[in-house]
Amino acid sequence: MVNQLPDVDLRHYIDVKGNQLYTPSTRIAEVFGKQHKDILRAIRNIDCSDYFNERNFAPVKYKDAKGEMREMYNITKDGFVFLVMGFTGKQAAVIKEAYINAFNAMAEQLQQLPPADMSTELQQANAELQQELLQLYREKATYLQQELTQKQRPVPASLKNNPYTEHKKHTFIHAVIQFLHENPGSTKTKVLDAAGVRKDDKTARNWLVEYEGIHWDCVAMGTAYAYFCKEYRK
Repeated sequence: MVNQLPDVDLRHYIDVKGNQLYTPSTRIAEVFGKQHKDILRAIRNIDCSDYFNERNFAPVKYKDAKGEMREMYNITKDGFVFLVMGFTGKQAAVIKEAYINAFNAMAEQLQQLPPADMSTELQQANAELQQELLQLYREKATYLQQELTQKQRPVPASLKNNPYTEHKKHTFIHAVIQFLHENPGSTKTKVLDAAGVRKDDKTARNWLVEYEGIHWDCVAMGTAYAYFCKEYRK
């Protein structure tokens, strides 16, 4: 008969993201006393459908104690149950039961929360996307207004072909093109960060608008906008 361990509480091993409960594969390795590489091998060799795999085993990256990026999986309750079927032994049985109880306890806590609390993360993400969209429209309107103003008045000679400005602009364009080649579909914030400028840098944001359709495209994807290199889109 399996020894009962009523004091085992693994709720702190369960995380919540977007109302979805999961546990990292690193914690499963820790609790079952296995090496993480063995858990990863078991996940990769698991005999299940692609649909089940995609819904219950999410590959992510984490930083280890040495500061290096490593692979792990965020695993749902169903994925956990499927994975640990083959873990045998009395101690393993106790841990399985404790883990499943932890998933159930956390699920009950989520159900008791009001909808507003459950969707806080989703609401925050939506607010950020809406703000990004509003900022994009504002910048395009500002750029069009500036373009009209420049056509109506001559540009001072001191501002024409300024070597420093031209160099900074070409460096920015090159950095953006290179980044979008490697990361198509990136948001404006990520593009600006990759180019080494602040996200509130008005000059850089104007360059993004100015060279849209020349070096890159800005495409609406849901409530967000994604950038693609012109060559990549062809």
